[in-house]
Amino acid sequence: MIRAITEAVWDEIARPAGVSRQKKDAIFELACRVSAIAERSRASGGVSVAKDAADERRKLLRFGLELLVEGADATQIDFAFRHSPITLELDAGTKLELAAVRAGLIAMVEGKHPAFVLRRMTAFLGPEYFEKANDWLLERTKKRKRRSQSLLVPGDLPDLVRSLALDPRSLERTIRSAGRALSVAALAGCAQESVDLVAGFYGPIGAAAFEDDADFQRGKLSGDEIGQAQNAFAEVVKNLEAEGELELGPEDEFASDPAFIHELTRAVMALDERTLRTVFKEGDSRILALAMQGLEPRAHERILGLLGNRISHRLLDAVDDAAILPRRDVLLAGKTLAEAVLANAALRKSEPNEALTSFERVRDWAVSAPLPAP
Repeated sequence: MIRAITEAVWDEIARPAGVSRQKKDAIFELACRVSAIAERSRASGGVSVAKDAADERRKLLRFGLELLVEGADATQIDFAFRHSPITLELDAGTKLELAAVRAGLIAMVEGKHPAFVLRRMTAFLGPEYFEKANDWLLERTKKRKRRSQSLLVPGDLPDLVRSLALDPRSLERTIRSAGRALSVAALAGCAQESVDLVAGFYGPIGAAAFEDDADFQRGKLSGDEIGQAQNAFAEVVKNLEAEGELELGPEDEFASDPAFIHELTRAVMALDERTLRTVFKEGDSRILALAMQGLEPRAHERILGLLGNRISHRLLDAVDDAAILPRRDVLLAGKTLAEAVLANAALRKSEPNEALTSFERVRDWAVSAPLPAP
């Protein structure tokens, strides 16, 4: 969808201009800078824009930032860029820069996420800049610090989100029907687990933007406003369910199986270093990341401590990208890990030991086994 919009903008506006590659590269760098300015503005409540305007050397961007400092809205920014003497009688390259800067600043004043600001600006540069912008955003996403948010507004939404997440199609229908703005506002009052489940509907960049927007709305909306959004989100789910568009799963599907987690953790802690290192070096990062949801923190520490930085980072990236799984999927991922360990041990003709016995129990664990009584 975003790529299609980029191509449409390029065909309609930028392609006929015949702007040089060097100029477009410069505008791309400018777009990255505006995205960073938008990020600082969000974090500071707009206070940082004045300093950014004072430090800016590009005439068009400085002009636009000064408008923001004066409190201009989207309509005023659009009018100023179309009619101010500073924006008239420009060459093709500068006209393209003006169009991109105007679009980016309007996105900023509309409260759009910095990633959206970059997307809107680079849409003027052509499809080849889509991947370049994607790479830049992915790099920024990797450097983000994960938040640990506690529940802000008590209610049933976290349980509802868990049920929806059992069927990705149900979650997707709900988000599309509710709309992104309502979904963000509703999830702003939920714990991080709920935000992660909904953000998993998007790719890595979209998920990071959703999480950032939810965090931003926490400081902007009142508890009553978040509660109203949650009620509206629940009403969307109720209507979809009544129309037969989705079917909610049982709420206990996201509850962990303490016995399974204990057994898998005990197996990992008892396994010899060589086998453990080999399995995690050569295994599928995605599957291993899913299996790690069925391990206690002490097992995480042991695994990461045995791996080099490059492999550890690869695995941690996969963990960050993985959605929170239902209990059944955690069991299946753990069983897959157990099968890999046992296969490796068979190739080495290792003698049976406590770790392999535990992994055999994990491999043979009944997926449909009920949760133990508390």
